[in-house]
Parts: sequence; C-alpha cells; structure tokens
Amino acid sequence: MKKWCKAVLFVLPLVCMVAAVNWYVDSYASLRITYDQIGAQMTGRGMNVEGLQESDFNDRSLLLACLNRQTEPKEIIVAGSSRVMNFDHTMFGTDSFYNTGLSESTVYDLLAVTGILDRNGRLPAKMVIGVDAFLFNVSHNNDRWRELEDYEVYMEGRLADPRTAESEDGKKTGDFGPDTGRRDARWLSLDYFRYNVTLLREHKRFDVEYTTDWETERYLKHYDGSIAYERSLREVDVSEVEELTEQSIEEHVVYRLTDYKEIDEEEMALFTGLLEYLQSRGVEVILYLPPYSPMMYNYIESEEQFQIALRVEERIRDLASDRGIALYGSYDPAGCGLEMTDLYDIYHVKTEKMPDTFYRVQ
Repeated sequence: MKKWCKAVLFVLPLVCMVAAVNWYVDSYASLRITYDQIGAQMTGRGMNVEGLQESDFNDRSLLLACLNRQTEPKEIIVAGSSRVMNFDHTMFGTDSFYNTGLSESTVYDLLAVTGILDRNGRLPAKMVIGVDAFLFNVSHNNDRWRELEDYEVYMEGRLADPRTAESEDGKKTGDFGPDTGRRDARWLSLDYFRYNVTLLREHKRFDVEYTTDWETERYLKHYDGSIAYERSLREVDVSEVEELTEQSIEEHVVYRLTDYKEIDEEEMALFTGLLEYLQSRGVEVILYLPPYSPMMYNYIESEEQFQIALRVEERIRDLASDRGIALYGSYDPAGCGLEMTDLYDIYHVKTEKMPDTFYRVQ
C-alpha cells in the first residue's frame, strides 16, 4: 500500500504539471480558448479579435469555426490570399459580407472555402475571388490547405459530379472536417506538452482579446473576416517599403514567382471548374487582380523569368470573357494610380487605397 501511495505522490505532480502547461500555453487553441469560442464572439457578438498573430493562430481553423456558425448565406463573400484580406464590408456597402481570405492561399484553399459554403448551404449571391499571379504555380504550393482537406475533397467531388458527394450531406458538422472545439485528450498529451514547453520558454501562449475598435496597436481580425494591420505597418515610412522592394529585386525574388515557367493546366482546370460550378448555382462571380507596386511591376515587365505574371493576367482576362464574368483590377498598378506610399510592405496595399484597386476592367 505504501508503494502505491508513493507512486501516486510521485506521478500526481507530474500529471498536474503536464495538464497545467497544456492549459496555460494551449498553443493549438484546444483547451482554455477554442476557435469555436472565438468564432462565437466574432459571429454572434460582432467582436473584433486581437492577439491572434502573436498566438501564431491557424487562420483556416478560425475561418471554419466562423463559417460554421453563420446561419444564412451572405450577399458577398471575398476569397483569396492575404492580398484581399483588408477588403471589408464598408467597402461594399453591406453588412451581409464575409472575407474568407487565407494566408498563402492556393487553388485548393479556394476549393475548400467554397466546399464549406456549399456543404453548409450558404453559397453567397456574389463571390469576389482574388486571383494572384502565383495561383497556378505548383512549384510554390504549400500544404496548409490540408487543414481543410475534407472540404477540398468534397468540392472536387462536386465539380466532377454534383451527386457524387451527396453521401456526405447527412453528416453533422462535428463529424466532418477538423475539430475546432475543445479537445480534452490534449489535457494530458505528452506530445502537446513537449511543444507547449518550448513556447513557454519563449513566453508565448495562445491568448486573445476582444474589442469593438476597428483599429488597434496590434494586428486585428474583424468580425466580418477582414483585417486591420498593426500600427507599425499602418504608419510605415515609404523609404522602408522602397528599401525592402529594392532588396527583393537585387536578390531576384518575386514572391512565389520563382521556378514558374508555365501555368499549371491541372490547377487552371480546377479553377475554371470552380467558376463554372459557382455560376451553375446562381452565384455572381467577380474576379479581382491585385496590383503590384510600381517598382515591382516594372521589374516583372523587365525580367523574362517573371513575365509569367503578364501571361496569367492575359489568361484570366480570356477566361473571364469566355465565362461572362466581371473582371476587376490589374497587376499593373497604373490603372489605379498606385504609388509606393500606398503600400504597407512589398505586396500589400493600404486599406484606404483598396477601393481604388477594385475597378472594373471588363
């Protein structure tokens, strides 16, 4: 009996320590704070969230939690990469709006986002899709979309035959896709503990605050899915942006355009199929081409290896024309009068300038 007591007295503090560290750090938002809880604050109470960037949050998990809490289709959905994330509802003049932009977005992310909306029966009246030049560059794809893989697979099934995925329709949200709620198994997970300990040493933990302010000192995620950048970026000096751009040019780097010789036809076919599917469901599709800065665009035009961007724009123009889809914007900044003072960094346009970049081309 004494041996058992000694064993318990030895093990119990270790168990408590594991549970305490996992709860306190909670790097994947599984115990103390969950994405479902954050989504409830954003979707249910109209609260904006700060602290996400410092917490290294998973934007795909948060998006899923928010979309699953919506009760009716939106009038306008924006989809694409970080270059559309600061499109907000005020720009479009409607509260029935949600921005589903995702960092480092790929074609597969667009399929997954549409899959969530479609499966939930909440396809919008209009869908604005940001089409970056790198969207069809498989050599620079990433696997972040696999966080939403169930929905991507679901959507590919819809594109092949709308009836092929109907067997999934009866499943409840909790039985489909990643779990964005509380995961009690992580209380005593040693793998979770080992990772959390590394963050504890760095004084990092998952923690957020809610506010009704539209801009704060820190990166802010709005209740409508859009973002406001931190003050340090909002007040960046143009000389810093120019210096970063010059450095990128000197190093012959254009984001995700290196090793990009041809448009990947398989991914283009998936993208075209997605547009056709949305149109067949009565969704008005709008394609948007986010502009490069004047310095970067001049460099792209002058370097043969990066002129693939010009070919992508031409291809998207033809696709929009063939499908009767409205096309807004251009990679060429001249059309919207973009200047270097209008950028937060090398690639992201300031929020106040975004409406000017959203002009109809055809």
